[in-house]
Amino acid sequence: MRIIGLMSGTSLDGIDAAAIDVDERDGRLDLKLVAFATTPYAPALHAQLRAAMPPAPGSTAEVSRLHASVGEAFASAALALADHAGFATRSVQLIGSHGHTLFHDGRGPQPSTLQIGAPAIIAARTGVTTVGDFRAADIAAGGQGAPLVPYVDHLLLRDDAESRAVVNVGGIANVTLLPAKCGVEAIRGYDTGPGNMLIDECVRLATHGKDSMDVDGALAGRGRVSDALLEWLLQHPFFALSPPKSSGREDFGSDYARVVWERAASRSIPEADIVATVTKLTAVTIAKAVPHDFSRVIISGGGAHNATLRRFLVQALAARDGVAVSVDDSDAFGLPVDAKEAIAFALLARATVRIEPANIPAVTGARKRVVLGAIYPAKNYATLKPKNVVPGL
Repeated sequence: MRIIGLMSGTSLDGIDAAAIDVDERDGRLDLKLVAFATTPYAPALHAQLRAAMPPAPGSTAEVSRLHASVGEAFASAALALADHAGFATRSVQLIGSHGHTLFHDGRGPQPSTLQIGAPAIIAARTGVTTVGDFRAADIAAGGQGAPLVPYVDHLLLRDDAESRAVVNVGGIANVTLLPAKCGVEAIRGYDTGPGNMLIDECVRLATHGKDSMDVDGALAGRGRVSDALLEWLLQHPFFALSPPKSSGREDFGSDYARVVWERAASRSIPEADIVATVTKLTAVTIAKAVPHDFSRVIISGGGAHNATLRRFLVQALAARDGVAVSVDDSDAFGLPVDAKEAIAFALLARATVRIEPANIPAVTGARKRVVLGAIYPAKNYATLKPKNVVPGL
């Protein structure tokens, strides 16, 4: 089955599109990455998305228009991927679209989440059955709707000989814990806190909006970590929460970055030191999530390119008592760091049309396992041959 996965993370870097061929052999997935590309948002749409992010009040009209505009952009990204890679869109049997998270509150009195990027438009423009709205079913079952990638991490990265922590550093960082020989019931995972999000926002403040990210961790690499500021950052209430837990811009977005920046500036902490310190925060909070008996960390996402973040993470892991820990890119396991999440949502879409539950209740807090995603049929839907409904759903 050929599937395209579409993903836009909280960092707003662009739309990641990954085409995979997948088959199942002896209970294991045989996966081949056919093509991958990141399509930047058009400047006007990028500006509209940033303006709609929390804490912006927005309006229902603005959100509705963005929902459609992002859907068009996602459809264009899928079509462009096929065109540039030289395969026909008709060879694609399924599209899985995460959409773009405009709002996420998995912990409030009424948990809710909103991913925009109309899957119906994607299906209409591409002619390919599309699955979207992956988080809603888990929230309806009492979960937080995130993280969802642990299901895919278990499919692709579990190992009989070693315990592995699979870390994705996007805007938010999350971890999947896979003990050796683990079944689904033994998977654990949660959001650890900010990934690139707080770093990016502080870089914007440091450069007065000229730069939106710390390329290769260069700015942080020129700074020195402020232990006092780091200690204060670690007092954020999110870090005291017990899993299941998920996070987003509501916790660590632009408002929080301004608070951090003003506190640091009032203490005459240099700009490079501020960026170094929030980078260390990401590394330390990821390291705290890795059990002391785990021997490998597999890292993906945009943060994998940040050399200073990687150095801080290795240092934080080495400073603990426990077994020695190897830190490897997901590339070493056939999953390019930039493509991994788009691949994950392609596989989550596959689970949806096969009527297979794909949430992990121990991770999200849901009462039970549920089928994720809503299916938007296109002209090829009859060829998908979904499995029978799983009893007890």
